[in-house]
Amino acid sequence: MHRRKFLKALLATGSAAWLTGCYGGSEMQSGYARPVGFVPEPALPDLSADFEVDPALDPQPVFSLGIAAGDPRPHGIVLWTRIDPKALGNLKHLAYEIASDPSFSKGTVLVRGLANLSAENDHTVKLPLEHQALQAFTTYYYRFIYNKTASRSGRFKTLPEADAQLAGLRFAFISCQDYSNGYYTALAHLAQEEVDFVLFLGDYIYETVGDPSFQGAQVRRVPPLPSGGTVAAGLDDYRHLYRTYKADPDLQALHERFSVIQLWDDHEFANDAWQDHHPDNNPDPAAATPLLRQAANQAWAEYGLADVPFDPQQAPLESIRLYRSFRFGKLMELVATDERLYRDGPPCGNATEQRYVTQRCAAAEDTARSMLGGNQRDWFLKTITESPATWKIWANEVTLMQMKLGGQFITLDQWDGYPAERAQLLTALQDAGVRNFIAVTGDIHSFIAGYLKRNFDDLLEMPVAVELVVGSVSSANFLELVTSQIPLPSAPVPTSIPLMPGASVENALILNNPHMRFFNSSTHGYCLMNVSPTKAVCTMKAVSTIREQTASVQILTRFTVPRDQVILIEG
Repeated sequence: MHRRKFLKALLATGSAAWLTGCYGGSEMQSGYARPVGFVPEPALPDLSADFEVDPALDPQPVFSLGIAAGDPRPHGIVLWTRIDPKALGNLKHLAYEIASDPSFSKGTVLVRGLANLSAENDHTVKLPLEHQALQAFTTYYYRFIYNKTASRSGRFKTLPEADAQLAGLRFAFISCQDYSNGYYTALAHLAQEEVDFVLFLGDYIYETVGDPSFQGAQVRRVPPLPSGGTVAAGLDDYRHLYRTYKADPDLQALHERFSVIQLWDDHEFANDAWQDHHPDNNPDPAAATPLLRQAANQAWAEYGLADVPFDPQQAPLESIRLYRSFRFGKLMELVATDERLYRDGPPCGNATEQRYVTQRCAAAEDTARSMLGGNQRDWFLKTITESPATWKIWANEVTLMQMKLGGQFITLDQWDGYPAERAQLLTALQDAGVRNFIAVTGDIHSFIAGYLKRNFDDLLEMPVAVELVVGSVSSANFLELVTSQIPLPSAPVPTSIPLMPGASVENALILNNPHMRFFNSSTHGYCLMNVSPTKAVCTMKAVSTIREQTASVQILTRFTVPRDQVILIEG
């Protein structure tokens, strides 16, 4: 989203006075092999030379971007790493092991195998594995070995069986980690939590380098793009950005501790992207850029953790499919959607002033307009309405709640630009009798909690569900933009903004949006979700700083959603 326009509106309404406080398969695999299926016996291949490890060898020069795991299943996982090209020798494959113990001692290794290395994948290796030796809802350890050098070990937890009765489940959700705006202190603290998995809701990278509209802080610099520009212009640039971000030690530590279910949002391609279009940094905002979209798809497939295939022979809208679901026994189903690749474009025009802080034009109300696209929408409703799980969690990229200020919509890039489909989805869920439905969201760099309604302007209408929005890991929030002296379209932000008695952006937004219970855009952090048969509890945690490499963490607030009730209980 274009946050300068948001700030301009805050200044115009006198609402920018901020609160000052707040704080083994045995067969050879390629980098994109599909799951090998169950092996009849968990016998390990006799490849002793490939699994020899010299403990004196430093893994960092070889595995400079660390290791990661994603998309857990009851008997499977996706494993990921990259061999640094400077460490490549004549050996054209690497080995992997999964063990029941972090020592990888004899008798504890359950799965092992070899994977090919290829420059075509930028020397990344992504292995979707499924093996009968892996038991459901169990913690395992994994590592890679190349030329006698072992990577650091990581761990993951498999999913429970679909019919399992769970006493509880704990996960975290995060989004928006602009490398240049600050350190990943939130990830450092999250890596010390105990969760079953982490949900990443998008904006793993940012396609721009030093964009003055929101990257003015430059706490740490992204090395120049291979293209020499300031915006990703092709595959080499996107790969460069992923390598820069994945080199961060706090991000590597998080990946080593937990498997990650990963989605994308716009910045893995371009700001406010839709299909293969992007209205910013584009000579013709109405023109499609299929080659750039395909490059973004490929880089995400190479460096991401989703168990989804990428087919470069297909057009960019068909080459990859992100939406998928995850069952956690009878307790919870997580449904993840893609809200970029199939959406219709901006309803009122591509210009900034037509997308941000604006009245909603008649075209936005068109019932044919879609964020999800017809196929994904049908899949989503079928998955949610037929799920036997107690809790249905929607991994949703952009804010569902209506967000207005002074009678204007903050941004039509969110679901406010697709109100008819939003109402259609919520009506369908209500008519189907779906209970215990919670949307968890990123994108807006703010912590928000509130209610979802078919008609947000009807104060008497009962809500259908709740939404919980996580603040950014490090991307600029509204307070930072106000205080950073970034020039706005009309005038620079003054050093001190006159304070109306009791006024703050939090107060202004909640006053204009009575369905919101909480709004905070003055800090960074993550959300923890504890899900049990009787309630879901979201704890919002904030770090004290991203300007330094270390920070403290504290609870910002906590909300409880009791089973079978559409209510948020704070505290």
